[in-house]
Amino acid sequence: MIADLELKEIRWQGNSRKVAHRFPKRMRKALGKEITRIQLGLQLRNGDWLPTVGAGVQEIRIAYSKEAYRVIYVVALADCIYVLHAFNKKSKKGIATPKEELDLASKRYKELVSSLRRS
Repeated sequence: MIADLELKEIRWQGNSRKVAHRFPKRMRKALGKEITRIQLGLQLRNGDWLPTVGAGVQEIRIAYSKEAYRVIYVVALADCIYVLHAFNKKSKKGIATPKEELDLASKRYKELVSSLRRS
């Protein structure tokens, strides 16, 4: 029963929460469902691993019509889900996540790991 399960805490990094809250309502609802799945320890419906960003990092992919939104998170640190980056994917070059978005997520991942080691 879901009510008996404890959901993992979500911790937003940088401006990721603000950006995700600006997603269109339909996209926010889809994101909320995916994050709940993650909190329950279930697999994503539409996502992928991003080992180039860091260990345990995944990307949630949300698409509707011609719009694409991405949320990059890590679940394997300190028993929390850390949302590293959220953005509207505007690349015209296929489905790959743009390098600058991956670079920002990687930077936030490194900062997060470093801060967790210090505490």
